[in-house]
Amino acid sequence: TQLLRYIRKLSDRDLALDRTMIPLGSCTMKLNATAEMEAISWPEFASIHPFAPDSQTAGWRELIDGLEADLAEITGYDQVSIQPNAGSQGELAGLLAIRGYHLSRGDDQRNVCLIPASAHGTNAASAVLAGMKVVVVATAADGTIDHADLYAKIEQHRDVLSAIMITYPSTHGVYDADVREVCDAIHAAGGQVYVDGANLNALVGLAQPGKFGGDVSHLNLHKTFCIPHGGGGPGVGPVAAKAHLAPFMPGDA
Repeated sequence: TQLLRYIRKLSDRDLALDRTMIPLGSCTMKLNATAEMEAISWPEFASIHPFAPDSQTAGWRELIDGLEADLAEITGYDQVSIQPNAGSQGELAGLLAIRGYHLSRGDDQRNVCLIPASAHGTNAASAVLAGMKVVVVATAADGTIDHADLYAKIEQHRDVLSAIMITYPSTHGVYDADVREVCDAIHAAGGQVYVDGANLNALVGLAQPGKFGGDVSHLNLHKTFCIPHGGGGPGVGPVAAKAHLAPFMPGDA
């Protein structure tokens, strides 16, 4: 009886939408309907062992390959890896791909990452973890990037510029009409463009980050595609990139 009560006590600590709100202050939360979680209850789908041999996982690999292909088409990128288990992990994977790309070209000095002041907090944290130096770009009064400050920072750090991390639309919900020009300016200085996919909901079917200048993005499937996010987690943060960054993407080695 004591064990049963202990197990019940643990289960009562579970946080889910059928019990309360999910208070993730740093996350752009969407409602995940219970029906969308149904597949997780299918034993044929959910009970596969993580180390099951290839001969037993053909269906799983077909699902994963199909998902990666669909995400590549949606985003306009050339390759997708669903290995990262959260948006923050996807950010780090994408930035490490950029870092690896520069190192492969002998550009060891390119370690400056430009990040708008309005960016999500994990952007700066991921850049630091990837070995980059964060330089903040001012945000204009209308919520877009302050272009004058951006171009000044690009010129100031031209020889050591590694990347810029932009969220599109911004965390203020604003579309920067000159996003192509921003991407072109970064590329002209030898940098790469990281487009944070947190707000991909606003782009699906309308615009593709890989087509308007992005080199790499992470995608929050637990946001744009509603699943998974039960009890405040787990999340799925695939990283998508253009072909030149593909060799530096997460693999299964």
